[in-house]
Amino acid sequence: MIEDMEYNTTRNELIMREYGRHVQKMIEHVLTIEDAERRQRNAQSVIELMGFLNPHLKNVEDFRHKLWDHLFLISDFKLDVRSPYPFQTEEKLKPKPHP
Repeated sequence: MIEDMEYNTTRNELIMREYGRHVQKMIEHVLTIEDAERRQRNAQSVIELMGFLNPHLKNVEDFRHKLWDHLFLISDFKLDVRSPYPFQTEEKLKPKPHP
């Protein structure tokens, strides 16, 4: 029975801790959905959940845009869905530090 336990050290690294492992797993699941319409609906549901989990973002200007940016960031920019906002590139969202 103890063999089935999953430890944080054996799990994937959390990309954005403020959303937690469950949201990250949901996004990983959305990546596996082949039907584009269903994938889009699921991505929008994840965005809604992310908004509920972080109500402090509602005070941030364009908080919905920020949520979509976070969704793409967590999916490692592999998620093929339509965002209502201009697509941010990985270089813009994850800038490299200056030497």
